Amino acid sequence: MRNYLYSLLLLLLTTSSVYSQELVATINGTAFHLGDDLTIGLPSSSDNTYRSLRTRAELKIPPFTKAKLKRHISMNRQGQPDTLYFLSHPQFPQERMLINLEEAEENGEIIVAPIQHQVLYPEAAELRPIDCIPALIKAGYQSYTDKMIKLYIEAKGDTKRFNAITSSPFEYQRQKAALLEELQKAVEYFDLNKVYYVKEKVSAEEYDFEDSGYPFLLFDDRSPSLGSNACIYIGYEKRIEFLSEGDKTIDFVEVPADRAESFEKRSRTLGKDTHQLYSKIYIRLLPKQGEPEDEDDHYKVQVHADYLGADLYEYPHCVYYHLGSAEAATETEEEAEAK
Repeated sequence: MRNYLYSLLLLLLTTSSVYSQELVATINGTAFHLGDDLTIGLPSSSDNTYRSLRTRAELKIPPFTKAKLKRHISMNRQGQPDTLYFLSHPQFPQERMLINLEEAEENGEIIVAPIQHQVLYPEAAELRPIDCIPALIKAGYQSYTDKMIKLYIEAKGDTKRFNAITSSPFEYQRQKAALLEELQKAVEYFDLNKVYYVKEKVSAEEYDFEDSGYPFLLFDDRSPSLGSNACIYIGYEKRIEFLSEGDKTIDFVEVPADRAESFEKRSRTLGKDTHQLYSKIYIRLLPKQGEPEDEDDHYKVQVHADYLGADLYEYPHCVYYHLGSAEAATETEEEAEAK
């Protein structure tokens, strides 16, 4: 009897080991096996939700945690097997997170490569819409006007308060002193000496095998043009554009061929002559020379900036799947004429 139980236990352990190593899919060179501990990435949808992961309950799926790949097979009405793959997460032991493996790999919602990478300016802070009005005033491009106060509230995303002060001049007058004080504190806090980065979409050309990298240009969705300056929008009325001081350009990033190949496979652009990438553009804001501009005359405000370089990524969040870094360089006369 004891030998029988031992044999049965050995059989179960062997079966479990084989099951856990069973290959279920190979996607863009990455093999997925039952029992793999998969690292969950960031959501890829613009509304900060996952496209490839689904749960019955409204769970807040924690990124950068691991979950085990499992499978459930059931019979459909036609008597054919239906196979569902799901993740078993230790934080939600009673829930199954259904997963579309191919979509998860392509959207970066499952991380299959190391995420650690070296950036050009680790100390840099993101320049967000909420920072722009304090920055414009601190650097001397704008002053404390009613329009700047209202734009600051809009940039903060305080829709209720913004609607209240823009729909009623009486309500704005009641709140003006408090709003002005709030903006003044933000201007005082803003540091012009820091290095900032602006997240931008990038249009890259066909991979250059001779120089081992991608030629690229910035791309503005709202004002479609290649080679534009980095910019930030506040609502739909104000565009903050950062003009390069000293004709500095950032137009090529070195990327090893094997890294470029994995990106093009994941993005389904293998061998294409254009690729969509994302970047952190590093800048230092430069103070304005002369008096502040009259903001009522411009749809956009142009700010002079010292362009320092860029880090390029596969996805808009610019957190992992780093492709490479590019230092800013002064454009020669020949390069300018070639454009």
